[in-house]
Amino acid sequence: MKLQIFNGVPAQLSKLLLSLMAFTLIPISACSSHSPCDPDFLPATSPSPPNECRVDGCSLAPDFDFGYCCNQHDARYWSGGTTQERKQADLALRQCLAEANHEMLAVLYYYGVRIGGTPYLPTPWRWGFGWNYPQYQLNHDAESN
Repeated sequence: MKLQIFNGVPAQLSKLLLSLMAFTLIPISACSSHSPCDPDFLPATSPSPPNECRVDGCSLAPDFDFGYCCNQHDARYWSGGTTQERKQADLALRQCLAEANHEMLAVLYYYGVRIGGTPYLPTPWRWGFGWNYPQYQLNHDAESN
């Protein structure tokens, strides 16, 4: 059985892509600048997370000419929500990048946020990053039960 992390991409290339994402993009996050979220992109949540919504473009990856796509995605990630809402936010990012004529990057960034945006890690770009870690995850798990 062949391992394929990215549909249609051979296993060796998939492993190489994941390695590149892990070892070359993580240092970029230290250089990210943060700015307030655009209120038009903030989801209506009740209650709102205690931490201010800040966006940093594409966090670990270059923004090129589509930083606005990543900022919209950051605003959606701020408050968190259901697993389905996270998937919708990630698909919206993928669609925005594709509409900006970056189809290949759309696929790479989509899988990057699906893997790296998990709420189970204490990263500043995780799903529900507006909540203190692990408060969001604990609250979300309690609602799921």
